[in-house]
Amino acid sequence: MRCLPGISLLLGGVAVCLSLLPAIAGHLQYDPSAIAEGQLWRLVTCHFTHWSLDHLIWDAMAFVILAALCETTDRRSLLGCLIASAVLIPLFIGLLMPEVDAYRGLSGIDSALFVLAATTILRENVTTRRWGWVAAAGMVLCGFAAKIGFEYVTGQTLFVDSAAADIVPIPLAHVVGGLVGVGIGGWGWMSGSRSVGSRSAPPLSTAMYQTSN
Repeated sequence: MRCLPGISLLLGGVAVCLSLLPAIAGHLQYDPSAIAEGQLWRLVTCHFTHWSLDHLIWDAMAFVILAALCETTDRRSLLGCLIASAVLIPLFIGLLMPEVDAYRGLSGIDSALFVLAATTILRENVTTRRWGWVAAAGMVLCGFAAKIGFEYVTGQTLFVDSAAADIVPIPLAHVVGGLVGVGIGGWGWMSGSRSVGSRSAPPLSTAMYQTSN
């Protein structure tokens, strides 16, 4: 039985609620100097703050849809993806882009969830040999890579009007998120393969008993 996407709806609601409290967003966004002083919660809370209503709508809508899809398929993979991407994205921004003094938004986590969902679909349809769906999932992943390339080349986001919102996109967040999605999805693939392999043969004692009779 597939579970209800309670985590997805709860976290999406957090992002919406924080948008109604703009005065505290500055205390929750990514700020390397504040993090260095011990405000470590910013590593996680920065993802749930946004720069504009347009920014919030696109990020939150994508998050709820993608997270719900992942959660109803495998809640443990969702949690692993959320935790890893939430922590690794700001850490890599701090390491590779030290000039960034503020970061907000769910788009990096959205990228992780998007790739996790596509990888899961790819895995399930390779197992059942539905090659049309395999090709579709592969094309979706290629489209994701093209989107990141567009962002790097143009300095603009594909959906949010970054110029109107006066924000500078950080494609690195989407790259790190995508790699997290690949990692979690790949781990699920290997774990699933091991489980199938372990179930393929009966226990030794059972096999011996059947043989002796």
